Amino acid sequence: MRRRSAALAVVVAVVVGVAGCSGTPVQPRLDAGAVAYRAGEPSFVLEAVATLEDDSTGIDVYLGLEAETFVLRSQGGSARGVVRWTITVEQEGGAPITRSPADTIDGSRPYVWRIERLEVPVGVYTVRAVAEDLASDRTAERSAQVRVARPGPDPSLSALRLDRLEDGRAVPVDVGAVPAGLDSLRVVAQALSVPDSSRTSVSVVRVASDSSAARPIVGQTPSQGSLRARGLDLRRVDTVQAVRQEVLNPASALDVTAPLPPLPPGVYRVEVELRSPSGGRLDLAERLFVVRRGDYPAVTRLGDVIGPLEYLASERERRDVLEAETDGERQRAFDRFWGERMSDRRLASATVRAFYERVEEANRLFGAHKEGWKTDPGMAYILFGPPSFVDQTIRGERWTYTQSGATPPVLEFERTAGGPGDPTPFRVLTLQRDRAYADVWRQARQLWRSGVVPGGRG
Repeated sequence: MRRRSAALAVVVAVVVGVAGCSGTPVQPRLDAGAVAYRAGEPSFVLEAVATLEDDSTGIDVYLGLEAETFVLRSQGGSARGVVRWTITVEQEGGAPITRSPADTIDGSRPYVWRIERLEVPVGVYTVRAVAEDLASDRTAERSAQVRVARPGPDPSLSALRLDRLEDGRAVPVDVGAVPAGLDSLRVVAQALSVPDSSRTSVSVVRVASDSSAARPIVGQTPSQGSLRARGLDLRRVDTVQAVRQEVLNPASALDVTAPLPPLPPGVYRVEVELRSPSGGRLDLAERLFVVRRGDYPAVTRLGDVIGPLEYLASERERRDVLEAETDGERQRAFDRFWGERMSDRRLASATVRAFYERVEEANRLFGAHKEGWKTDPGMAYILFGPPSFVDQTIRGERWTYTQSGATPPVLEFERTAGGPGDPTPFRVLTLQRDRAYADVWRQARQLWRSGVVPGGRG
């Protein structure tokens, strides 16, 4: 059974559904440093926070998974699946601590969370989590490093996390995809050794970010210091909210929570500052997060399908769609773009389905400060399909294609943000453009427009 996904808009008056992309079959490894992309693997997030509980140090592990990326089978009138977790916390030279719980996935809940606490002594740890879809045997892995410090006499704040209230209980929120307009969003931090009458100050600012679609691969590579290459400009911010609270019941460890306002899509930074009764700063913790439309990364709206046409349409064709005054006119212009090139309605429907499968998968794989389809890797993934191999290089990544058809043999991406020592938390990979790609760029676009999917059925 194929993975379920959202319904798409019409094309040539035929409603088509976007099913999850199963990906091109992985080829044998080229060398020991090559790693194959696995399009369609389970999608989940991992957060690990060092906390103190009942005077014991430990790590709180938050695992959130997207139900649509798992195989769900019909059981008793509902769609269900099972995920087996393998959670490992390990310190260099020490014995690993491992847990292997399992969760049932209910298709009626788009996101599922598991929270595990593992008590560990002071030290630096690597937390690894593997999610296995028991219906498909596909797996995905995430890792994070956590420093567990010894509680001292000086006041301090833990790392920040976000949650929301759902039926009166706190539910974690993925900082990479906070639903837009959420009216129960909160920031949470643990404060240690807080003196009486201390104050917390919570502020939210919107950070300037690049939201443009990737340029053609034959164009000019964005300069290193540009907003396109950096993704964010942490110096350019607009204050959204600032709230102060007094801590009336001091304790050795207490949770500091503060509500955040409903926010439109964008990149934000939340700061929690702990101040003494006299006003001096005791500690500061901050966290960047991304607010996205609630159904992201799915392709469900007319705007979702129009944007990625930038990679296939001519300037005139894009103008016809974008300058339409009503949604009905935009939809008809969208239908004409595909329908006028393919007289076979089934071929047009299948091509549109394949194209937006790629768009949705690009959102899952490459989303960061902006939607995944707008990034350089997302553009390449949509046009050419998943690469056969990806080599991690000193400066970024090298994608190698061995598929036949209109695919480049190699694409080089440079990491222009998010490297070691960089305050930007999002890794930005910028394609090193070259005029030598002109032929393959033109061929790939023409194949899509004629109903042939470059790189296989994504």
